Amino acid sequence: MQLLVLRVLLYIQLVLGLFRYAQRFGLPALDHIFDIHVAIGVIVAILAIIALRSLPSVPNTGIRIAARFFPILPLLLGFGFMANVVPTHYFVILHMILGIATIGLVEAASAQQRRSQRRRPSFAG
Repeated sequence: MQLLVLRVLLYIQLVLGLFRYAQRFGLPALDHIFDIHVAIGVIVAILAIIALRSLPSVPNTGIRIAARFFPILPLLLGFGFMANVVPTHYFVILHMILGIATIGLVEAASAQQRRSQRRRPSFAG
């Protein structure tokens, strides 16, 4: 269930981020979207660490480990934007790429988990 919530929040986060970016091209300023985008970013990073923890029935692969901690990267870059430490103009594209990569990693880890939990132990012999 946690993994499903994480996946849904990631797609909501993507849409909110695109709305935020579209303000540069004439979309009216929606400041509440920015607040929600930040809050969901924090929730996603925490939920990824919890939902993708080691489970006895799921192999702890590199993709799973990367998906668990990768959401921290766009979150830190976003906090850099908020603190005016990182120039937003050039690094917004990197922020978007990291966010999309996070979605891909979480989807791959989710698929691995579903496949490994569907497998039943074989009683050959």
